[in-house]
Amino acid sequence: MKSLYTRASQKSAVDALFFLLLSTLLVFAPLISGGDYPLPLMVMELMALPLLASLLWQPSFLKHLPRPFLFALGLLVLFPALQLLPMPEAIWQNLPGREVYHAAIAGFGSGATGWRPVSLVPAITETTWLAMLPPLAVLLVTIGLQEQSLKRVVYVFLGMAAFQAVLALVQFGGGSQTAFRLNPGDIGLVVGTYVNRNHLAGLLEMALPIALGLLAARVGQGGGSARYAGRNWLRRISGFITRLPKPNQTMLFSSLFIAIMLGLIFSRSRSGIMMGMIGILLSAILYGRHLGGARSKSLATVFAVIGLALAAIIGLAPVMERFSAEDALSDARWSIYSTSMKALWEFFPFGSGLGTFPGVYWRFEPESIGQFVNHAHNDYIEFVLEGGLPALVVIIMFVVMYAMRWPSLLRGSHWGTLAFMQVGAGIGLFVMALHSLTDFNLHIPANAIYFALLAGVFFHRNEHHGRAPRNARQEPKSRTEIPTISPVTLPVASPKGNNPFAD
Repeated sequence: MKSLYTRASQKSAVDALFFLLLSTLLVFAPLISGGDYPLPLMVMELMALPLLASLLWQPSFLKHLPRPFLFALGLLVLFPALQLLPMPEAIWQNLPGREVYHAAIAGFGSGATGWRPVSLVPAITETTWLAMLPPLAVLLVTIGLQEQSLKRVVYVFLGMAAFQAVLALVQFGGGSQTAFRLNPGDIGLVVGTYVNRNHLAGLLEMALPIALGLLAARVGQGGGSARYAGRNWLRRISGFITRLPKPNQTMLFSSLFIAIMLGLIFSRSRSGIMMGMIGILLSAILYGRHLGGARSKSLATVFAVIGLALAAIIGLAPVMERFSAEDALSDARWSIYSTSMKALWEFFPFGSGLGTFPGVYWRFEPESIGQFVNHAHNDYIEFVLEGGLPALVVIIMFVVMYAMRWPSLLRGSHWGTLAFMQVGAGIGLFVMALHSLTDFNLHIPANAIYFALLAGVFFHRNEHHGRAPRNARQEPKSRTEIPTISPVTLPVASPKGNNPFAD
């Protein structure tokens, strides 16, 4: 019995450490231009190392992952390393897309006796490979968290989204003279701490369905809320939300939802606003069967109307200008897509090297653009152009596993707070995946980390999902049976310039 309590205490301590490290990373990620600069990115990579080291020391997270998921993650981590392996130049020059570069090397008098990696810019591929560490660590840690810690991490994520939304509204209201514009190139823009409004919108559109899901969970639950058990100060602080009375919880998540929606509207991101609308619609449909369809639709409609009314009071004219036909037609993304696809097929199936898009696209860029293009504005095209066939396989595998996860998630007849969180995370993944067709949010470190967090929540195995609620009184068990319940898992009642193509 004593050994059981000891193991439970050790597991609780490890979980608390994971929560602390993960929360620190989630809070820091967007604060310095979304992490899209070398220094903040290096800090996040260093913060990811103890998380990965802890996972290797406690490899129990492997049991939460199916083999196809592990294979896809392994391939995602392995193929950039393969692109860095050197090969004889006689072989390298015959790889697809290398003819021009081989001719240039020969023009400078270099012989064909050297060794060259698959990547055309190895240093950039190495840097991009290291940038994958924080999202990978967040994904693996989140999947392995215990249920209560997982909920707390989601609250941290929503807190950061609300902070960014409120900051964006302050920036909008303060105009160009406000002291809350943290980046020198964002005059006249609503960006939070990011450098691009589309990247701010990417964060908010991921958070919106989860905020609405938590609100729906409070509306759909019965009255009363249990006290959060335990003496640990960290659990007491993080359990503040669950100790609030139901009306206060409803008001809290209502405020979160409205703030995030307003921040999304005033980001003036066309794609972001459309993804937010899709997220609200999907939330009404998927939450409806557990609240009563009319009840859920009414809930979404009420808050959408409230948000639009507040937006109208603040001023929607600048937002609507973004949807004007002239502004939409001036967008050169379609030209970038077509030329990027041409580059993709030229380098397929080996790719040009992870992170090398800015270095190779100049050969294909049409003269009509006339500006430096550092991303394809389509994460999938860019990823496959750089990674080749392995990147395409990784994308397909994750899409299939995402689709296969939904039936088991929706099958349960009794939904608690975690189930609403997971469905909201799944919707957030979907809208970000759609947004990635027209932007490069997943190349922004902060949003890549948040995307990985939602994936961890979505694929987390909820052992109690689909069972009857456990908040009813039960007969006390004998002392020999009590140690099998961990203190952490005690049930809690669910009641830089004006260039649009480069940063």
